[in-house]
Amino acid sequence: MPPETAPTSRAGLGGRDRRIATRFVEASFPPGERLPAADPERLMASVDAWLEASRALRGGLASLLWWLEIRHLVRHGSRFSNASVGARGDFLRHIASTRVSGWCLRALSAPFRAAYLLDDENLDRLGTRGSVPVPGSVDAPRWREQVLAPERALETPEIECDVVVIGTGAGGAAAAYELSGRGLAVVMLEEGRHHDRSEFTGRLAEVIPKLYRSPGFVPALGGSVIPIPIGRSVGGTTTINSGTCLRAPDRTLERWRADGLADFGAADLAPYFEEVEKILRVQPADPGAVGEVGRLIAAGAERLGFREMGPLLRNAEGCDGQALCQFGCPTDAKQSTLVSFVPRALERGAFLFTGLRAEMLLREAGRIAGVVARGRGANAEALTLTVRARATVVAMGTLLSPVFLAENGVAGRWLGRNLSIHPAGAVTGHFPGRDLGNGRSIPQGFGIHDLADDGIRFEGGTVPPVAHGLMTPFQGEEFVRFVERWPSTAYFGFMIEDTARGRVRRGVSRDVPLVLYRMNDTDFARFRRGIDSLARIQLAAGAEEVGIPGPGRTTIVRNHRDLEAFWASRPRPRHFLVTAYHPLGTARISARADAGVCDAEHRVRSEEGLYVMDGSSVPTALGVNPQVTIMALAMRAARRLAERLSG
Repeated sequence: MPPETAPTSRAGLGGRDRRIATRFVEASFPPGERLPAADPERLMASVDAWLEASRALRGGLASLLWWLEIRHLVRHGSRFSNASVGARGDFLRHIASTRVSGWCLRALSAPFRAAYLLDDENLDRLGTRGSVPVPGSVDAPRWREQVLAPERALETPEIECDVVVIGTGAGGAAAAYELSGRGLAVVMLEEGRHHDRSEFTGRLAEVIPKLYRSPGFVPALGGSVIPIPIGRSVGGTTTINSGTCLRAPDRTLERWRADGLADFGAADLAPYFEEVEKILRVQPADPGAVGEVGRLIAAGAERLGFREMGPLLRNAEGCDGQALCQFGCPTDAKQSTLVSFVPRALERGAFLFTGLRAEMLLREAGRIAGVVARGRGANAEALTLTVRARATVVAMGTLLSPVFLAENGVAGRWLGRNLSIHPAGAVTGHFPGRDLGNGRSIPQGFGIHDLADDGIRFEGGTVPPVAHGLMTPFQGEEFVRFVERWPSTAYFGFMIEDTARGRVRRGVSRDVPLVLYRMNDTDFARFRRGIDSLARIQLAAGAEEVGIPGPGRTTIVRNHRDLEAFWASRPRPRHFLVTAYHPLGTARISARADAGVCDAEHRVRSEEGLYVMDGSSVPTALGVNPQVTIMALAMRAARRLAERLSG
C-alpha cells in the first residue's frame, strides 16, 4: 500500500485516496458560464455508490489516483494533491495530450465525469432532464404469470419442453414467437431480468447497469479500441437500440444466393420481412420528433447535391421524442422484443425464466438434449435449472454465442470468426446561440442513403450529455466549455459496410469476451469518406466549428482549408473515435460445410439438436441496421424447425 494511504472504506474511497480524488475533482470541473464548479463531496457521493458494488473498480480507481500522484511527483517534484488548483489543471492538460498517460487519465476521469454529467442540477442547467415521469407500476397482463424469477428453479429444478431458446433479443424472441405459435412447448432462458417501462426513468446511472452488459462497454481490440454496447435484460440489445428498421439490401441477399443459399433472395425472404415489420409497426419517423438536427443536416446535404434522404424507418409508432431510445423506452412506443415478440410468445404458451445464465449443454445419446442454467436468488443462494428439450436454440448474440458453444465442445474453424461490426463514426457541428432540442427529439431519426451502394450509410446519432462529455479528451475549463455547448451541438453519424473480419474468444470472463478486430485499408478509405462527407455537410449547414472526435484529441475544422489540412496530416484509425453497434457473423450459416458453422436451416453441423438463431448466424455484413434481418431469418429457421419437430 502506498505511504499515507488509509484502507479503502467499504462504501468507496477513503483516506489519502479520497484526498487525491477531491483535488482531482477541483481541477477537473472549474466553473463555466452555465455550470458551477463541482461540489467534490456531492460528486464523490455518486462515485462512492458505484464503487460499493465493485471491489475491482474500487481498487482500479485507487491505483489510478496514485498513478496521478506519482506522475506529478516525477515531473514536478511534488505530489499532485499538494499543488495549486491552477498547477493541477495545467498538469492534466499536459498529460491528456500524451499517448499512454492520456489513456490512463481518461480511465481515471470516466467515473468522475459520469457523476458530473448525470447530476440532475447540471442536466437542468443544460436544458435537459435527469429523469422522466413514469408510472409507479404498469398493468400486469396474464402472460406476466409466465415470466418466472430464478427462485422458481427451487420449486422445479428440472423441466422438459420441445424447444429451449437461450436469449430474448432479436433472434431468440422471434424464434420463440414462431415456435410457440406452431403448438410447441417453448421455454426461454434470459440471463438478465425483466424490466418494464416503470423502471425506464431516464436516470442513466440506474438504467445502464440494468440493461447493459459490462456496463455498456465491450471493447474490440486491434488498430484502435472500438466499444460495442450490448444488452443484458429481457429484449436484449433491442431494448437499448435506436429503433431503426431496415431490410437487408437486395444486393446483399443476391450475394448470399450466389454463395449457395438458394432460397435467401429478396422474394424468398419478403414474407418474413413483412411479418416482422407488421409486428414492429415499422413506419417512417415523425418529422416533428426528428428535430432540428435532421433539418440542419438535410439543408447542408442538399447544398452538396445529396438527394436520397429523409426520416428513417423505425419501430416506434407514437414516439414523442424523449431521446431515451438507448436506455429503455419510457412510453413503450419502441417495439423492442420486450414489448413485441416476447409477450406474443408468452401469450402463445411459452414460458420465460429470467436471471439464469446458460452454462452447460446436455448431451445424451450423441445429441444435444437441453441445457443447464444457473443463477442467484433474492438471498444470493445458488440456483440451478435443467431444461431438457428436443431442440436447443442458442440466441445469446454475436459476441456471446460462439464463446458459449466453444466452451461446450462445439468445434469448427469458423466458430468465433467472420466477425463484422459496421464501424461507425460521428462528426459534430457547433451552431452558437441555437437550441437544437437534443433532449427533445429522436436520437437517430434521419438518414442519407446516396452512398449506401458504396458501403456508407449516414444516420443521425444525437447523444445524451453523458456521452457528449465522456467522448472528449478536453480537460478543465475546455471540458466544461465543451459540455456547456451540448444544447447547440449537432451530432450526426455514419456506419460502413465493412470487409474486414474479426474474431471472438473467451475473455477473462464470459461477461466480457475478447473481441479482436482491425479495420483494413478498404474500410478505412470508406470511413475517411464518411468523415469527410459529414464534415462538409455540417459546414454547408452553417456550423461555426466542426469537430472530428478522436480518443486523444478532437480536431476542430472551421472551413474547407482546415479540413484539407487535417487529411494532409494522414490520420490513422486510432486517431478517430470509432464505435460499433452491429456485430454479426461469428457462427454463420452457409451452403458448404467448409464455409460456416450452421447449415441453411441454422443447424449446427457438428451437433444434432442444436441451432443458432441470432446475429452470429448472419452470413455477412449487411450495411444496414440488422435487427429486422435477424428477426426475419430467425422466424424462417424456427418455422422450418417446427415443421421437422411436428413430423
